[in-house]
Amino acid sequence: MISGAMRGKGGRALSAHLLKAENEQVVVIGPRGLGSPDLHGQLGELVALSLGGRTDAPCYHVHVDPEIGISDNVAARAMWWRLFEAEFGLGQQPYCGAEHVKHGRAHEHRVYSLVRRDGSVVDVGFDFIRREKVSRRVEHAFGLEPVPSKHARGIERALRGEGHVAVADWLVASGSLDAERPVAPLSPQERLIQERTGVRLADVRAAALDAWRASEDGEGLRDALAARGLRLHAGRAGPVVVDASGTAHLLKRVIGAASRAEGQRIPAAAVRARLAGVVLTQVADVPASGTTRPASEPRDDSGRGAAREPQVAVYGPRRRLGQWPLGGLRYDQRRRLEEIDRARERLGNGLAVTDQNGVGILAPPGP
Repeated sequence: MISGAMRGKGGRALSAHLLKAENEQVVVIGPRGLGSPDLHGQLGELVALSLGGRTDAPCYHVHVDPEIGISDNVAARAMWWRLFEAEFGLGQQPYCGAEHVKHGRAHEHRVYSLVRRDGSVVDVGFDFIRREKVSRRVEHAFGLEPVPSKHARGIERALRGEGHVAVADWLVASGSLDAERPVAPLSPQERLIQERTGVRLADVRAAALDAWRASEDGEGLRDALAARGLRLHAGRAGPVVVDASGTAHLLKRVIGAASRAEGQRIPAAAVRARLAGVVLTQVADVPASGTTRPASEPRDDSGRGAAREPQVAVYGPRRRLGQWPLGGLRYDQRRRLEEIDRARERLGNGLAVTDQNGVGILAPPGP
């Protein structure tokens, strides 16, 4: 069983993605806890229900694709979703989604609300290994070999600790615990960034490794990167290279991944040592995930764009939106509250009514 997941804010872009015509067939599945007749409305309702939650990523987009060796695709998906909801405590949470048929195979997407009625948030920590544990149980039930996983030992311990001894023994007998640990070429986030920007991460990695080999010190590395279209800056989690799209990538990560693919990984300590003493300018708003927004180009007195290095973004402590006095909000926070108010008014289905925690509640039906 292959699965994937990502948290986010939801919105019409996500529902449009789920309805894309690139699939041979798209079937909107029956929602839970939502009343809108179409997927756009259902996802909007899901977002509105989550407005008072203590998170800025209240939507959990999950997809599952049964193995081709499973003859009963529908039964496998039903079992996977049942075990998945039990694992994460999502059995009472609203969701909507779609079933896609591509190349003759069906897979299913669901978008869950992670915000409970009291405003607390469902814990989806370590979701990758937990979803893999669910997948191993389904594979065992349908008589398949386990999908290779670098988390096989941890999954085996968890299965045995939860009393699923037969599944744990099956996993051990398959040799999965002793197999070489597979490494995915791209993480789900990296794959999405690559699709959005059009810049292949493999090309960035290859250029960074080539620059590394063509240089002997930090200044030489900076020049070699620049000659290959990559700008070297200081990011929040270490030195980064910024590609032509304005996306930042941790230098130690791209060089490490490229060198590992060729058989011998260049460690992060070696990258730090080469750059010791090199003064790097900051790049704006580079989170630990390695993405950045392009810097703005302010005007000078002559009217032409004046080059200026972006400043480091400073973030304050996270607080619930409902606790901020409106006059003390930054511009982006005021704008977010205004968007929430407009969303509640636009729905017009009773969700504009909130409880004392700011959580949307359904108004009683009219006479």
